[in-house]
Amino acid sequence: MERCILIYYSFEGNTHFVAEEIASGIGCDTLRLEPLKEANSHGVMKFVWGGRQAVMKKAPQLKKYEFNLSDYDTIIIGTPVWAWNYSPPIRSFFQENHVVGKKVAVFCCHDGGPGKTLEKMKDELSGNVMLAQTDFRSPLKNREKTIEGIEEFVSAIKEA
Repeated sequence: MERCILIYYSFEGNTHFVAEEIASGIGCDTLRLEPLKEANSHGVMKFVWGGRQAVMKKAPQLKKYEFNLSDYDTIIIGTPVWAWNYSPPIRSFFQENHVVGKKVAVFCCHDGGPGKTLEKMKDELSGNVMLAQTDFRSPLKNREKTIEGIEEFVSAIKEA
């Protein structure tokens, strides 16, 4: 496979779990995005805080990361779903990196539903060839089903 990187943000570990499994299945680099100031919200407040951040289209400052877009042919992007949208750190990444002319794939992790998350990510990535998209419901609680979904996603990317 061509040079590939999987870029993701994970708040509670679900997206991290999925990202690491996908990267292992494909054999690609990974880049975990981290905001300078991470939320300390727990319980119901994490939904209030995260939802407000997503709805207000916040783009937090990210910790410095090493990434050169021109080094990669294929880019996979993963995010948790916040208020039926991608997470603010992914918004920051999109604002900092104009991804165009690449092969891309997207995924999201959620506990309720993906909403329009994948469609909004695809809109941000117009001008690229979309290889695959999928969502995972409660990955850490549904590991067996998640692994099956990851295998299908990896196969779709490899076959494209």
